[in-house]
Amino acid sequence: MARTRATIMDIARELGLSKTTVSSALGGSGRISEEKRALIRETADRLGYVANRAARSLRVSRVGTIGLYIPPIARSLAFYMDFAFGVTEGAAAADYDVTLFARGLTPQRAFHVDGVIAIDPSPGEPLVAALLDDGIPTVSVGRYTGPGEERVLGTLEAHHAELQTKVLDHLLSRGRTRPALLAVDDAISSSWAVDTLNTYVEWCRRHGIEPLVHEVEGNATPRDLVSAITSAVETGRADALVCGAQGHAAQSQIVLEGRGLTVGRDLDIASFAGAAALETGNPLISSIDLAPREYGAAATELLDAVVRDPDAGPVHRWFDGASVQLAG
Repeated sequence: MARTRATIMDIARELGLSKTTVSSALGGSGRISEEKRALIRETADRLGYVANRAARSLRVSRVGTIGLYIPPIARSLAFYMDFAFGVTEGAAAADYDVTLFARGLTPQRAFHVDGVIAIDPSPGEPLVAALLDDGIPTVSVGRYTGPGEERVLGTLEAHHAELQTKVLDHLLSRGRTRPALLAVDDAISSSWAVDTLNTYVEWCRRHGIEPLVHEVEGNATPRDLVSAITSAVETGRADALVCGAQGHAAQSQIVLEGRGLTVGRDLDIASFAGAAALETGNPLISSIDLAPREYGAAATELLDAVVRDPDAGPVHRWFDGASVQLAG
């Protein structure tokens, strides 16, 4: 395995000095004795510190553009479009333009950006790994795991498990003891998709409930979605449908009502990623509003912070803008 690259923070902790002192010594500036400067440089060599040339050049002269990476399989989903608008609004406020990475990784590809936001990257996503390898300041919305993960400078997450548990607890309070999860399938293997499944399964375990999981593509065809709904309700005898992908709850309502069932009486519907108006504004559907525009703006704010101080070390922030609407 490749050795993790030491940071200025690692050197500072090793010597009990401030980050500013270490940075100044390595950069040849500051009022530092030659003895201390030599000690800092010797420690940097011993720990394997390599100067981040890309980050250093950004402090001197910026491109004025940030990049946005959205997994190709997810680009047709409304949540990501709204998130991108939020990134754009945040970027304009911070005096950046935005480039959407539309192409995959190619040999000798150069990244002419000051930093990048990667939302819901799959484990080991090659483009994200290449960005990190090039020393591009990167913020991951949702956790990134894979090559270079130790170089992710910022991670932004919503309180998904807490919000989802609140929805599931509400269903149980209404007497729903067989909630089925229409889970996003393995094609979108983001930390959100994995955590959503784990949260549901663990909640079922705590309450002695048999998990009923039906995998559905995020952009499933109407036929595939009808098949999953039918399997959950008729075969699995579900008394509630919990939908992972945005829009699936609203479509489920149409399907169920078309079969003569009354939502709220015969069974309940919930969405873990509510679509505006169709789900978050629907009094018959319990939903989580992930506030994608605000989420995107918060990601840009975090990226701007790490671009301005890339040697500060990894930063984790929680996004507190998401909310729950409970039906019934």
